[in-house]
Amino acid sequence: MEELKERLKDVPCKPGVYLFKDRDGRVIYVGKAKLLRNRLRSYFQPPQRLEPKVRAMVSRVADFDYIVTGGEVEALILENNLIKSYHPRYNIFMRDDKTYPYLKVTTAEPFPGVYITREKKDGVSRYFGPYTDAAALRETVRLLTGIFPLRTCKTLKKQPRPCLNRDLDKCLAPCSSKVTVEEYRGFVDGLIRFMEGHHAEVIKQKEQEMQAAAAALEFEKAARLRDQIQSIKSLEARQKVSLEKPYNLDVVATAVDEKPYLGLVFKIRSGRVVGKDTYWLHPAMDEPGEELSSFFLRQYYAENCDIPDEIVINTIPADLSLLQEWFRGLTGRKTRLYMPQRGEKKALLDMVMENARLLREEKQHAEAHYQKALQQLSRDLELDFIPQRIEGYDVSHLSGEETVASMVVFTAGKPDKKSYRRFKIKLAQNDDYASLAEALRRRFAEAREGNPSFLPEPDLLLIDGGLGQLNTAKEVLRELEIEIPVIALAKREEVIFRQDGSPLKLSSRNQGLMLLQRLRDEAHRFAIEYNRRRRGKKLTKSVLDDIEGIGPRRKKLLLESFGSVAALSRATAEEIAAVKGIGSKAAQAVYRALHSQDEIPGYSANYIEKN
Repeated sequence: MEELKERLKDVPCKPGVYLFKDRDGRVIYVGKAKLLRNRLRSYFQPPQRLEPKVRAMVSRVADFDYIVTGGEVEALILENNLIKSYHPRYNIFMRDDKTYPYLKVTTAEPFPGVYITREKKDGVSRYFGPYTDAAALRETVRLLTGIFPLRTCKTLKKQPRPCLNRDLDKCLAPCSSKVTVEEYRGFVDGLIRFMEGHHAEVIKQKEQEMQAAAAALEFEKAARLRDQIQSIKSLEARQKVSLEKPYNLDVVATAVDEKPYLGLVFKIRSGRVVGKDTYWLHPAMDEPGEELSSFFLRQYYAENCDIPDEIVINTIPADLSLLQEWFRGLTGRKTRLYMPQRGEKKALLDMVMENARLLREEKQHAEAHYQKALQQLSRDLELDFIPQRIEGYDVSHLSGEETVASMVVFTAGKPDKKSYRRFKIKLAQNDDYASLAEALRRRFAEAREGNPSFLPEPDLLLIDGGLGQLNTAKEVLRELEIEIPVIALAKREEVIFRQDGSPLKLSSRNQGLMLLQRLRDEAHRFAIEYNRRRRGKKLTKSVLDDIEGIGPRRKKLLLESFGSVAALSRATAEEIAAVKGIGSKAAQAVYRALHSQDEIPGYSANYIEKN
């Protein structure tokens, strides 16, 4: 520590970003400063002067680095980027609420699809929602595809015949080249405009098309357009919030007076609420509300391409003028951030704040239940802490083939599916113990290299198995010099084997045991699912690779055209030959192979389809 204090003399009094690192060289905190030397010096005071959580972080600091920037705005941008790159342990993290589904439009594709999803995985698709009523969303999608006939299939494969949705006028069938990209994009734009709240504009366009169709004596088309207009008006009537004026703004409420911290955004377009985003904030250290508000706004809008001219807020950020400059850099125009004191916008802000309060109360109730289970588990295992991150491991194979291992993560008592990981075992295919050891070594090797996908490390390890598996895991941890408690949970007997190998039999109603069972069963499911998938891929590959005249290029053409081996097996030889690049001779060979058990013993189309 004295060596680090000595280095402070060389730190310039300029704006920039600083990085704290632990003894393994991992970045554990990233911060920005107007004057780097002054900010860094504030951390290296006598421990009793520091806040407890700051003191805990500083005790882990073995080194620091800094980057001088041209100004505070540059420092703000760089801090944001470095936090995303390193995922430092002591910075604030945002998790979006995946409880409710979204409507997703895959705008990056030539022929975008429309789906219902509970996960926001990419930064290029458009998302609308979330919707609290999944059944109502499914009905909305049904009505929307009647108005805007876009595809709902997950992957776009060229097909000789379109599906039933084409006959029902619910899809333009881009799979069979029956529509141009320009024509299809027109419907995509119409759907997005409608979801953004521009209902009157969409209705006006449809009415013009209807009148033109009637004038051209295309009465069936005119009737179809009339029905679409009625459907649009029906959907419009479902809008829950409608304002007197056609405002275009975001209303942001950050509930940061007590935990859990929450950021809630209502998106208002043309005077209607068209979207809601919920994020839970997880600061590793106590931060003032103004700092949390600033952090949330930066993280949220750095990933958001839809930034309005006005953003109504309930907490004035610590660096408001700096933030407004940052927004100008993002959009190229002025963005106003303000807290209204009266009128319709104040009432709207009050409504969003009330929603935030109710969401937090609901989460507090649920978290209390999970924390009770974790506290029970901590007592039963005689731990001196409450394990917030527990990782479960299992190994799966079939007669030693396609051996895989799973890593499942529960955070604060709940599945954290983003953190799940799979391992294809490379060294010990037919040895459960060696396979488990390989998975654990690879998991902690990734963490030590700073791979954010494997950070943070767990508070507790759970192994699916008995004493043998427990001893294997303990040996790996000893070898790696890692001090993390590890236990095993045996099936059938439901006995917990503690760190020292002693058995622990708990009541079947024990909440801690039920939590471990859920984690163990989830690790088992995840491993089996991966094993089955790998065996299915291997089977599919062998069926096609055994056909004379079908190499990698032709195999790819066939699978792209028909989607799967099962679909290919239902095609006629003529339909197979119609695929460009296949030809009659190869098509006959494929057809014979897929319809003759003598030529490919042990395989049938039905068997392939099931796997």
